[in-house]
Amino acid sequence: MTHDHDDRPDPPVVRVDAGGWGWTWAADVAGRLHQVALGPGGADAPVEVDPVWYPDAHPTWGGPDPYRPPALRITHAEGTTTTRLALVRVDRSTDDGDELVRVRTRDELLELHVTFSARTHRVSGVLEQWVEVEHHEDGPVTIWDLDSIAPTFLVGPEAQVVQFGGAGWADEWAWTTERLTPGTKVLDSMGGIQPHLQRAPFLLLEPNGPATETEGDVVGCSIAWGGNTRFALDVRPRSGEATRDLRLRAGTNPTGAHYVLDPGVPFVSPTVAWTWATGRAELTDRFHRWTRARVLRDPERTRPLVVNNWETTFFAFDQDRIVGLIDRAADIGADVFLLDDGWFGTTHPRDDDDAGLGDWEVDRRKLPGGLPALVDAATDRGVRFGIWVEPEMVNRRSELFAEHPDWVVRDRREPREHRNQLALDPLLGEVRDFEVGVVDRVLGGAPGTSYVKWDANRPVTDPGTRALPADRQSNAWVDWVHATWDVMARVADAHPDVELMLCASGGGRTDHGTLRWFHEFWTSDNTDPVTRVRMQWACGHWFPASAMAAHVTAWGGRPLQFACAVALSGRFGFDLDLEALDDASLAVCRRAVAVARRTQDLVQHGRLIRLVSPVDGPDRSRAALAFVAPDRSRAVVFCYQLDDPLSPPAELRITGLDPDGIYTIDATDLSDEGRSLGTATAAALADGAVAWMPDEATTARVIEITRVAAPD
Repeated sequence: MTHDHDDRPDPPVVRVDAGGWGWTWAADVAGRLHQVALGPGGADAPVEVDPVWYPDAHPTWGGPDPYRPPALRITHAEGTTTTRLALVRVDRSTDDGDELVRVRTRDELLELHVTFSARTHRVSGVLEQWVEVEHHEDGPVTIWDLDSIAPTFLVGPEAQVVQFGGAGWADEWAWTTERLTPGTKVLDSMGGIQPHLQRAPFLLLEPNGPATETEGDVVGCSIAWGGNTRFALDVRPRSGEATRDLRLRAGTNPTGAHYVLDPGVPFVSPTVAWTWATGRAELTDRFHRWTRARVLRDPERTRPLVVNNWETTFFAFDQDRIVGLIDRAADIGADVFLLDDGWFGTTHPRDDDDAGLGDWEVDRRKLPGGLPALVDAATDRGVRFGIWVEPEMVNRRSELFAEHPDWVVRDRREPREHRNQLALDPLLGEVRDFEVGVVDRVLGGAPGTSYVKWDANRPVTDPGTRALPADRQSNAWVDWVHATWDVMARVADAHPDVELMLCASGGGRTDHGTLRWFHEFWTSDNTDPVTRVRMQWACGHWFPASAMAAHVTAWGGRPLQFACAVALSGRFGFDLDLEALDDASLAVCRRAVAVARRTQDLVQHGRLIRLVSPVDGPDRSRAALAFVAPDRSRAVVFCYQLDDPLSPPAELRITGLDPDGIYTIDATDLSDEGRSLGTATAAALADGAVAWMPDEATTARVIEITRVAAPD
């Protein structure tokens, strides 16, 4: 085919089919790439006009539009500040039906090479994209901006975004919906080590207006990066039209992080995983499938029921106290007892958070038998033993700091403390070896320990490193992530049978990049069950419940039955003083454990179906969600009344079941063993056969549904 207006051949075209959606790029006569189409059917779109009339596929500083922020901005070795890329070739490879597409470009004048990579996962429909930069100029270049994706959308006047960020610690996953208006909106995070306390690296874009669970276009983006991230949404009106142009840029946050790159050294941007779905439910299905396939360690392993001592004892415990708690953990049927902070320190005992961090020797005052005595106590009672570590941090009051004050992250100024501690510099090889050695020594000194909680309780506040020269200090923000990932990978490889929980002052590291070496994360230090319902609702859009640790605590002073019911919809556990509970409270905990044993396979491996939203809609006082078995033979439904109802409860419509199935229905609020609600067809359940029962604030109901027959 040729164009009607001249005899030139068709332009080079790049098509990526991500599974149900995709994109098409085409090169103009100068070789510059333009986005022809994006979305459902986007990989099959024709190039109807000269490519120059389509928007840039990945705009550079010095490109045709000087009025909009670029996705790539570089100062070259000889001082040129503009970059203009031309297509060189496209490489394609396949692996088990999925495709890796590498679009290779080169600056039209300079020896700068930029490769745009896209990897499909057609089973899920999630596409991974990143950008690689390498050059052979006469000296270093400086990368000021490099976004991993920069697609253009045509959006309607009701277009909106949902972001996930709050006030910091204990306010993760706050759901915020905003209408898109002209201008550039930047959603970024800072802090380096725990940036996701401020803003999770995820974004929902609904380009044609608010979507529902089953209807409306939804684009979801995850920046798989363990450091600072940025979304930038640049909206421009079209003259005389209601629709607008949106350029979405996503990747690492460049603030203070310009990267000085030497010749021949590749620079790889963070991966952005994204998809285009019809309805929020389909988006979640896609991200859950992809997370299980490409991210989570041991995705088929059912996560354990964990009892943690932190909220019970904090730093004040001894061996007898811990053994007593292990007894109670075993008594209620836990799988793992996790000993949290405070077990170490000799010269500087860890009796508070201002001393001992970095000195990973057991405090024999508290634990005369050491960790092996606790491992034996747990093993004797049929419980596995777990331990808390924070290998990346140090207190000034520690032997480690006295011996190695030069190991901390710092600039020329005296470093500031945060939570009475400093961060160790992972760019130093001896520090990385020390951090790996912390876990090796702890596990080696307590054989049988099979669970580790890895914490990190401060951000970077004084960016600087002696591992880099003066003109490369800004490189540290990126290099720290890769160095930390190296430590985590070494630990995971050395201890493949040890389950690892990721924690950073709560949910400070909830990203698809860092999670690759962990089995789960601590969703938030805020365990008030009312808040946790909303947090887990938001987080569940991106992660399966098996990754979301959720413990019963006393936060918020809520009824115990309610707190248990909320934790049951995540990876269930306890952080209560089990020895102090009365018989009635212990009975509630035991009933919750019994429900967990019957339903944890559904919660952790089933399909999540959201039924009633606590974050948007006319009445946010209630929530309901279900987990359905892959064969739709069973389901568990969680109903929560969070606050006093604002309106009469709507019918509870339970969907996602076998349309031909007949199901038994059993329900409990955990105050007793529950009762049968009889049987119903899937159609009747979807039509509201089960009434909404919680009608007072902080009450809950757990409904178990089992298929017994299918009609003739």
